[in-house]
Amino acid sequence: MATFEAQVEGLTSLSIDGSSAPTQTELTQFLTDGAAEVINAMPRKLKFFCATEDTFTSAAVGSEPETLVSGEVLAVTRSDGTIEQPCREIPAKLRGRASDSADMNAATATDPVYYIYNGKINAIPTSGSCKYLEVNNPAVLFGASSIDNFPNEYEYLVPLYASVKSLQNALGAKAGNSDITTALTAINTEIDETLSIADSAATEIGLANAEVDKAYAEVALANTEVDKMAAEVVLANAEVDKAFAEVALSNAEADKATAEVTLANAEVDKMAAEVGLTNSTLDAALSSVGSSVDTANAAIATAAGRVNTAVALANTQFDSAVTANTAEDVELASSHVQAGQGFISEAQAAVSEAQAYVNEVSARVNQVSGESQLAQGYLGAASGYGNIAQGFLGTASGYSQAADKYAQTASGYVNTAQGYIATANGYGNVAQGFLGTANGYGNTAQGYIATANAYLQQIQTKLGIAQGYSNETQARLNVISTEYNWMEKQQAKLQADYDKGIQIMRGG
Repeated sequence: MATFEAQVEGLTSLSIDGSSAPTQTELTQFLTDGAAEVINAMPRKLKFFCATEDTFTSAAVGSEPETLVSGEVLAVTRSDGTIEQPCREIPAKLRGRASDSADMNAATATDPVYYIYNGKINAIPTSGSCKYLEVNNPAVLFGASSIDNFPNEYEYLVPLYASVKSLQNALGAKAGNSDITTALTAINTEIDETLSIADSAATEIGLANAEVDKAYAEVALANTEVDKMAAEVVLANAEVDKAFAEVALSNAEADKATAEVTLANAEVDKMAAEVGLTNSTLDAALSSVGSSVDTANAAIATAAGRVNTAVALANTQFDSAVTANTAEDVELASSHVQAGQGFISEAQAAVSEAQAYVNEVSARVNQVSGESQLAQGYLGAASGYGNIAQGFLGTASGYSQAADKYAQTASGYVNTAQGYIATANGYGNVAQGFLGTANGYGNTAQGYIATANAYLQQIQTKLGIAQGYSNETQARLNVISTEYNWMEKQQAKLQADYDKGIQIMRGG
């Protein structure tokens, strides 16, 4: 017959040796435990197959002689000298009465008793040769193929029991697979290192946050300065608006001055026309005198030359005045008109001188007297036009002076605005300083964040390694799970077979 080890291996598909799960030593224990459980489940009649006879000599109460091995005694006898009398069992609490010959419960040689007390057996009366059948639990070795003092028809239950326990042991070993334990330890190691690196990353992020907070504080200071700068710009804009209003008023006055200069130019043009008529009249008068008045004519010619020269110079000044008026330089135009008036005065003086010569030769130049008077009229008209032009230019000068005042006021507003702008620029420079400091804090924070990112990359690497170990663990668990499921099912089948065998043995 096959050994119990071979039977268990056949039932469980396990390979059992000195270092397997279970080991051969553990299998021996399972077989021994199985034999004890089967014997314990046996009906009384079957237990006699498992009992052994031992002997002792009965002793006085308190000196119980025999220590029991198991908890079940099937039969006890005491020799009365002739035959072995069966002993009846009594409770240990009656042992005293049974040994008292005067007590109604006293034991006799033909009606002996036995009791079990403190793990020991004794019979009464004392000094008798006693025998007892004790159910003994046999030690069943893994290499054995049979059990002594055991009914053969139920011996198969012992390897069934051991197979169930062996599968339980193997299932427990699956949970403690060393490869999986190693992988899980490696995962824990990587995760522990990841946590340590995460702490370092958190530290760097904390430092970065501190720098960002500093940067925010600087930006807040910069914003305060920008707000001040904006306030100054608002004040500057208000001054510029005032300046624009004054410039508008100045332009209006300048436009009025230009209109007056235009009117003055028109009067100057009329005056020039009158001077031209004067020259034409004088030229006609000279032409009519004739050669008979050479002396007067020469004098008149000289005077006329002076007049022409003065008129030409006056025309030049008046033309310059027109040019200055066009350029809106009222003061320069006025100075040119005054210079022209001076030349006109010189021309009038020359005409007066010529008139003296004419008076001297009036008898000879009666025919040109009318022309001379007419020339005087033209010159008077020209002088009137000059005076009117001078009035217009004076009015234009007044308008120009008003425009200058408005322009000066506008310039004052602009200067005030420039002051506000300068103050605003100062605030802006301070804000730039704060922003520069904020950028410095930001750069420092970026450095901390870069370090934190490096730590995070290390974490990712270690998580990848941990994932690799996790994949390995999962693969092994899948294999173990398959084996575990089969063992559980096989254990359940063997347990059912064992339970069925026990029921049959009990007669159920």
